[in-house]
Amino acid sequence: MLEFTKMLYELFVIQGINLSKSLLIMSSKPRKNAVSRTAGYIYSALENGSYFSNALKSCSEINFDDVYVSFISIAEKNGDLKTALSYLKEKIEREKECRKKIAEASVYPFFVIILAVTASIFIGLYTSTADLWLLAKYVSALIFISIFMYLAVIKILSENTLYEAFSAVDFLVTHGVELSEAVGCAIQIAGPSTKTGKLFENARVNLSYGMDLQRAFSCRNKVGAQLSEAFYYADLGGSKNDLFGKIAAYLKLEKDKKRMICFSLMEPVFIVITGLFILSIMITFFMPLINEIGFI
Repeated sequence: MLEFTKMLYELFVIQGINLSKSLLIMSSKPRKNAVSRTAGYIYSALENGSYFSNALKSCSEINFDDVYVSFISIAEKNGDLKTALSYLKEKIEREKECRKKIAEASVYPFFVIILAVTASIFIGLYTSTADLWLLAKYVSALIFISIFMYLAVIKILSENTLYEAFSAVDFLVTHGVELSEAVGCAIQIAGPSTKTGKLFENARVNLSYGMDLQRAFSCRNKVGAQLSEAFYYADLGGSKNDLFGKIAAYLKLEKDKKRMICFSLMEPVFIVITGLFILSIMITFFMPLINEIGFI
C-alpha cells in the first residue's frame, strides 16, 4: 500500500499528471508486481465509470483499509484528492517508521534470551555442580522479564492512535468536512473497539447534542487527563479553527518525549538485566567450583 501510494503521489501530486494517466503509467511498468497490477485494475475501473474509492475497495491485489478508502471517498466529494493522498502517504510512512522502531527494539530482548539459553546449555553440559531445575528457574525468570520489558517498549513505541485520530479530524475539518463526519472517520483510525475509538464515538454523540469540544472529549481515565492538558495548551491564544491541529501537535510532542526516553534507557536496562543474570549464574553455579579449587 505504501509503494502504491508513493508512486501515485509522485505522478499525480508532484508531477501533476491526471489520475487516470498516472495509473496507466504505473500499470505499464516492465516488471509486473502487485502495484502495477493494482494500478491496471483501478485504471480499468475508472475507465468504466467507477469511483476511485470504490475501485480501491474492490481491489484484491492490495488490501486498502477502511481508513484509506474513507479518506479517498471524502476527498472525491470535496474535490481535493491530491491533499488527501498527501496526508495518507505521510500517515502510512509514520506507521512504517513505527514498525521499524519496534523491530529495532526487539534486538535487545532476543539477545538476552539467546544469551540465557546458551549459558544454560553450557552450564548444564560442562558444570558438575549444575542444578538443572534451579537453572531452568533462572532462565525462565530472565525470559519472563525480557518479554515483559519488550511488551512495555512496544506499548511506548507503538503507533500514537490518539495523535493520528486528532490529526485526521484536523485535516478533515480544515478541508470542509462536517465535524461529526470527521470524528466518525477518526473512530475508524483508532479502531471502534479500542479505548480511543470509544472515546471518539462518545464525543461524536456528545457533539451531536451540542456539547462543547472539551466536555465532549472528557473521560475519567489516563487518556482523559492527557486530553484535558492538551486542550489547556491548545486554548492558549490563537485561532480556534486549528484547535484539533494544536491538540494533535501536543500529543505528538508528548509521545516523542516518551519514545526518546525509552530509546535512551532501553540499552542500559537490558545490559543491567543481562549482567544480573550472569552474576547470579556465576554465584550459584561457579562459586562452589572456585571454593573447591581453593581448598585443594
